[in-house]
Amino acid sequence: MADPLTPAPTPPLPDWQLLEFEHQAFWVTARSQVEINRDSANEQQWQIIAASSVVGNSEQVTLTLDPQNGRVIKRTRLSRGKQQRYKIFDYLADYILRERRVPEDDSNQPTAEWPVTSRKKIAYPELTNGLVITDVYALLPLADRFQAGSDGSAEWVVLTDFNFYHVRMTHGADTAIAVDYQVIGGQRVTGTREMRSVTLEVNPLVPLVEKPDFSLLGLHGRITLLFDKESSIVVQLRGTAPKLGSTEINLKTVTLRKPLP
Repeated sequence: MADPLTPAPTPPLPDWQLLEFEHQAFWVTARSQVEINRDSANEQQWQIIAASSVVGNSEQVTLTLDPQNGRVIKRTRLSRGKQQRYKIFDYLADYILRERRVPEDDSNQPTAEWPVTSRKKIAYPELTNGLVITDVYALLPLADRFQAGSDGSAEWVVLTDFNFYHVRMTHGADTAIAVDYQVIGGQRVTGTREMRSVTLEVNPLVPLVEKPDFSLLGLHGRITLLFDKESSIVVQLRGTAPKLGSTEINLKTVTLRKPLP
């Protein structure tokens, strides 16, 4: 019998370290990358850094996670475009503290020195059945873990800016698709590959405070993630995108955690 006072071992990180996705539509290219490592400040935690860019706008999200269940401990989001914004979300015991900062001018002042323009407390929703609050980018490694397991479903709650969403993962039908991506330091992977699929069903948890804003790499609605059966790497996401309807986001490069032999 396990000692209840002994902390559970930290789950292993995914085999991938960095994923880079690309999507082209109407002569516009959107790029996203997601990197996951152990938190340098606490080896028992994970850190995810996600960056995206399209037409002069960019965003970087940094997450600190509890890898046991995917619970978010802290999140920051830096947005750049016509305006710059830096948001900090601290997931405290009784509420989530959301802080918004903007620069006074276009100088290279560090984000930590930008003046605070708002500070708000977000009340936790009522959570049942052991649900925890995670982040949309954390769904990628969580789905990676789920697709390799035997559980029939898994559930989380995602906070966007002020809105909470219930996310339910289930296994979908196996399929085969054509792929074309580069393993950094290795070979290019092309041709038809067999896939496992994981489906995300996303619904508002409570009446939304703001307009709907759930998005994973630009996709919303019912989202399907396809994992290469041989490598277990997610190589495609399917969902609905604004102005495009049903669309696909494809993996372009992957950096593996362990170098190839």
